[in-house]
Amino acid sequence: MRARGAVCFAVALAAAASCHSKTSTVLVVTVALSGSLPAVAGLDVTLIGPAGTVDNLYGTGGAPIVFPTTLTAELPAHVTGELTVDVKATDGDAKTIAHGRTERFTLRVGTRQTIFVRLDCDGAPCVVAGIDAGTSPSGDAGGALDPKCGNGRIDVGETCDIAIAPGAPGACPPADCDDGIPCTTDQQVGQGCQARCAYQEVTARVSGDKCCPSGATNADDTDCSATCGNGVVDLGETCDTALGDGLAGGCPTAASCNDRDPCTNDVVIAAGTCGAICAHVAITQQSGAERDGCCPAGAFHAADADCPSACGDGQLDAPDELCDPGLSAADPHACPTSCDDGDPCTLDVRQGSACQVKCAHTPITALVSGDGCCPAGANERTDRDCLASCGNGVVEPGESCDRGAAGADACPRSCPPSPSACLKSALVGDAATCTARCELTAVTTCGPTRDGCCPASCTPATDADCSPTCGDGVVEAANGETCDVAIATGKPGACPASCGDGLACTRDVLVAAGTCQAACFFLPITAAVAGDGCCPPGADAALDPDCAPLCGNAVVEPPGETCDYGAGVSACPTTCDGGDVCTPIHREGAVGTCDATCVAHPVTACVSADGCCPSWCTIADDTDCPIVCGDGVLSAGEACDRAITAGLPGACAGTCDDGDACTADWASGTALGCSRACSHAPVTACHGGDGCCPPGCDAASDADCAPVCGDGTLGSGETCDPPSTCPVTCPDDGDPCTREVLVGSAALCTGACRHEPVTTCSGAAADFCCPTSCTAANDVDCPALGTSP
Repeated sequence: MRARGAVCFAVALAAAASCHSKTSTVLVVTVALSGSLPAVAGLDVTLIGPAGTVDNLYGTGGAPIVFPTTLTAELPAHVTGELTVDVKATDGDAKTIAHGRTERFTLRVGTRQTIFVRLDCDGAPCVVAGIDAGTSPSGDAGGALDPKCGNGRIDVGETCDIAIAPGAPGACPPADCDDGIPCTTDQQVGQGCQARCAYQEVTARVSGDKCCPSGATNADDTDCSATCGNGVVDLGETCDTALGDGLAGGCPTAASCNDRDPCTNDVVIAAGTCGAICAHVAITQQSGAERDGCCPAGAFHAADADCPSACGDGQLDAPDELCDPGLSAADPHACPTSCDDGDPCTLDVRQGSACQVKCAHTPITALVSGDGCCPAGANERTDRDCLASCGNGVVEPGESCDRGAAGADACPRSCPPSPSACLKSALVGDAATCTARCELTAVTTCGPTRDGCCPASCTPATDADCSPTCGDGVVEAANGETCDVAIATGKPGACPASCGDGLACTRDVLVAAGTCQAACFFLPITAAVAGDGCCPPGADAALDPDCAPLCGNAVVEPPGETCDYGAGVSACPTTCDGGDVCTPIHREGAVGTCDATCVAHPVTACVSADGCCPSWCTIADDTDCPIVCGDGVLSAGEACDRAITAGLPGACAGTCDDGDACTADWASGTALGCSRACSHAPVTACHGGDGCCPPGCDAASDADCAPVCGDGTLGSGETCDPPSTCPVTCPDDGDPCTREVLVGSAALCTGACRHEPVTTCSGAAADFCCPTSCTAANDVDCPALGTSP
């Protein structure tokens, strides 16, 4: 499967929705493979969101998937929040053979959002079955020559990679290196990922070796044609020396053999004979820092200076790049998608774009509540993000004292005398936990021992301190009476039945109620207690909600204050640092009202000329964005872009085979590096066995000419032979973005199936395909996209 068109993947994480909703969100998933796996038959894609998971299987109807490939998922507008995309590559038996997963990302509703998934095999590059990193295709042990050999890409010092499928650009050559030219000796040199083919022209005149070496004639080598020079290309000849260069059948020269491709070495083999032929040998060795004009197939800039340095090619080109988004998320040089360092006391900002992304971590020093940070030297009263700490010298919520404080705030070790014998003073709590405090409790127990108190409900019979004359209407001070219960309320000497001074910050206590020692005590409230209506001296709204907040008192008091300028120079922020053009940080609130705070406002819209390129934007919709390989836009300096749908202009070719036997096909660069280029040189020599019958050749000079349909041999121009093997119908490959076309004729052995990409916009006609270049305005299958997330 090459890059698929806009395949509709209707996803409803919470409820079902139409696949063609005009308010939907489009998620473009570019899937790349680390290494090589020619047996990939399907991709099992799972979207994992807050409401659950949705799974869908993409396949090609039997053809192996070619990477990188692009999938499109259409999500209804109500799907929001953070998603994870999980992709499993499966073989023909639905067995998982490679796996990849994105980091969690925030879905931008109503937009077209592109993400990248790289597949690997158990955390390592995938390797073609039967070939491992320690064995070259020829059976020689070569993996030890380079620890990177077998990772599916051409690294520095390599000429090929054993994990690249045979026949694909960058694959290691076969052991025999046979070029089909009898006047060359063919040999594979090097091992493993340093293997390459070496060709040496035969010069010896040896009859019977099918070679007529340069300068030889039939007189000294019977392999040379006896009719050479008669102006006719006879049987066994590739050309005739009597025919001028450029004429049909004329023998090639160095000038005519030059295919103008810097990635091939061009030479005339058997020059001066009627067996002369052009040989084009692909350059596979990297030139390093030296320039020869060639970027070999599969090579990157790090290995060959002629290859472009491309952001997104999966290679870190230091010092020009800080990171590369084409690298696996597990790679230390991959561009960060999140900058959270786990430290609440740093402001974490992702800066830059493309291959210049970096994380900035600015220390937080301001005493601002709500940012999760408790800076050094702060406490819960100056910053609500701090936890109370017993022993820091500050009385904080939940504490009644602090043993580290001096003076009145220090934890008591003893209690002052009680103002009444009927009130007992006791030390409660613990200084070690900053809860130590003095509390007064009423004496309630009657007893025969004198202690100066006649508790409530006690009598002379049950307590020695109760007056025997209580109730005679006279205050008998000699008997310890302070009043008499028989005196009417309001009269001098009457005993109080209740106590109240109307002050919120006093505790009104009646002791010895119902006795002739009844008395009122009005005790000042010194403890901060919520709900008693009192704000005691030294308290504030942070310790006691009964106090009114006061901006400037050096205490952050909820709920309206986030800081307090009275706490010092690190209190309310006056300026906000740490942001950049894509994440400006503004101060909200004011110092004078104690609600100042720094808030980041990331730029989310793709807007040109604002100096910012959000990470999801491309140069196509924001001119501030740099060129990135894999952004779906063919930009200056790119030969192709790997995220463009196959079949559309600018798409990267997985292979350079044009299906024409009469062209020599050469590949340079890589699809991953957006440098893949193909060249096709016409075959001009009459040479049997290559499947081509060039102009001027016939069956006498080229066995590939004039094929006979039905002879069971696949000749030049034939796609099938015998006719019974020719297709009569073309199966649907399951991709709505291709058309199945039967071409040729079985009777002529030219029948073939083509799966032609749909590249035109269908207007109002629904065909379930939205090609890369189409929009909702000219194709009903395309979603209507918003301009900002």
